[in-house]
Amino acid sequence: MKTPLQTKTISQVFEEFLADQKTRISEKTFSKYRSIISLYTSYLESYWPGHDDEYDKITKAGGKFCGTFGPEEITSGYGEFLDYFMPRKVMCGTATMQAAGTVTKKLAKWLSEKGYIEDTEDAQEQAGEAARNLPNAQKVLDLLNAYLDENGGDRNGTEIQDHFMIERIEPGKLWLNPLTAHPTVIGPVPVPKQVTELCEMGWDIGGVVVKVGKVWRWIEVWNVSP
Repeated sequence: MKTPLQTKTISQVFEEFLADQKTRISEKTFSKYRSIISLYTSYLESYWPGHDDEYDKITKAGGKFCGTFGPEEITSGYGEFLDYFMPRKVMCGTATMQAAGTVTKKLAKWLSEKGYIEDTEDAQEQAGEAARNLPNAQKVLDLLNAYLDENGGDRNGTEIQDHFMIERIEPGKLWLNPLTAHPTVIGPVPVPKQVTELCEMGWDIGGVVVKVGKVWRWIEVWNVSP
């Protein structure tokens, strides 16, 4: 059931949320809130979750997603924003990744408290998981890139460029399932032990691996998605 408070646009509700938070938190924390709301706004205006079929009609008339739809649509993009947009499209540190989950969880709770959306428990849970997982994914990306800087491998072998699902984890070793480019699980692929302490089964690592002889190795890593 949707609440009747649908006369406000998403943009207006975001302004209200930020104004409300500004009175409760430090200026430094508020800056993080404003940054995440800006990133989420950019996501919504780019991807139009649930309304991509209306993009041409509305934008040709000069409209925008956040100026057209109401607050009941705000949490509809949480999954893609937290699982795809943040880890794959945004270059930032672990603090911003954590803030993405923290702020969206606070926003979902606030929307429910204000009566804009009746039930946001699922959105809050999703955002809470992101606040835990996104920083770890960023740490894994940083560790892998540092590892590759020190251990640049031989590219004279069979290369696979793809997104790889983690199928198995052992200390210092990963087994990977390429999404499109290879029919079977590959591995073990050596990585720093700290990587295998942080990452989890099912995480997605985008990059390039190469098989030299019988050994698979990373040669490029672009992103890590929980």
